[in-house]
Amino acid sequence: MSGEGIYHKTEKARTEIATRANKLGLRERAMLIMVDDKTSRSGLLLKNPHPTSEGILNTLLADGYIEIVGGNQPVAEATPAAAAAPASPVANQPPVEVSLVSASRFACRALVTVLGPGADDLTSLVEKCKDLDELTARLEKCRMVIQGMAGKKKADEFWAGVSARLPQG
Repeated sequence: MSGEGIYHKTEKARTEIATRANKLGLRERAMLIMVDDKTSRSGLLLKNPHPTSEGILNTLLADGYIEIVGGNQPVAEATPAAAAAPASPVANQPPVEVSLVSASRFACRALVTVLGPGADDLTSLVEKCKDLDELTARLEKCRMVIQGMAGKKKADEFWAGVSARLPQG
C-alpha cells in the first residue's frame, strides 16, 4: 500500500481521545493515540505489528479520525476495513483479497471488535494456523464463540466476512 504521507489526527480524533464519545475499541484507541503527526503509515505499522493494525488504520482513515498530509493517498486494498464499516457502504468497494492472510487478518479484527480484549487468546490461535483446513476449523470454532457471546447475527456477519476471504479448497 502506498500512502507514505504523514498521518495526522483530525478534530474528531482529538475529541474521541479526550471524551471517548464514540467508544472506539482498545486497539483502535491505541492506534489513534500512536498517530503523532510525524509518522507515516509504515512507521505506525512498525510500531504496532499486530495483524489487525493495517485494517485499523484504514478504518480510522475512512471514519475521519485521521488524515494523510503529503505523499500519496493510500491505494485501496482488500482489508478488514471494508467489512468493518457496514454502516457506511461505499458504492465502488474493491473486491476483497482471497488468501489465508486476508482471512486471518479479517478474523482477528472482527474478533477484537466483537469480543474486545478477551479475544486475544483466540486471535493468537488464528494467527498460528498454517493451512486452509486448520484455519477453517479454527474459524468455525471462533464463529461458535461469537454466537455464544454476541449472538447469531454477529456470528453470521463474522462468517460472511471470513468466507469471502478464504480460498476455495
